[in-house]
Amino acid sequence: QNANLLATLRLPLNDLHEDFVPMLVANHLFGTGGTGRLWLRIREKDGLSYDARSGVSWNSFEPNSRWIASAIFAPQNQPKVEAAFREELARSLKDGFSQQELDEARTGLLSSRRLARAQDGVVTGALGENLYLGRSFARSQQVDDAIAKLTLAQVNAAWRKYIDPTRV
Repeated sequence: QNANLLATLRLPLNDLHEDFVPMLVANHLFGTGGTGRLWLRIREKDGLSYDARSGVSWNSFEPNSRWIASAIFAPQNQPKVEAAFREELARSLKDGFSQQELDEARTGLLSSRRLARAQDGVVTGALGENLYLGRSFARSQQVDDAIAKLTLAQVNAAWRKYIDPTRV
């Protein structure tokens, strides 16, 4: 038996908004992969889930993106998973992320983006998307440059600006 937690929040952002990169990185810190806080807390530390993550479905046209967090777990763990999710979300907002977390995430995210652009399927898809959106790969470089220059203050400010637990 499995149960799923799904949390969602509308974000008044698109992938060209000035807060796109800070939120991209903040979400990476909170819930992407094996280094995100959700995974580390709910899966690794508490051993409550099979998977825990968050992501953003970025809108390329209008400021209407969607943040999603999820966890897969045994049904009897539901109260503990929900409590751990709420606690980690509250802690990320109250205490913010650390410089070490940002430094590690920046390295991982930039490497992941570079590796993805070395895959034929990703390049083909990106070419099509760029043609449709009237963009070029220069936008990918702009995002990479912004990630490299991002400050901890920018990441924490964006996360606190857009993530409101009462609206999740």
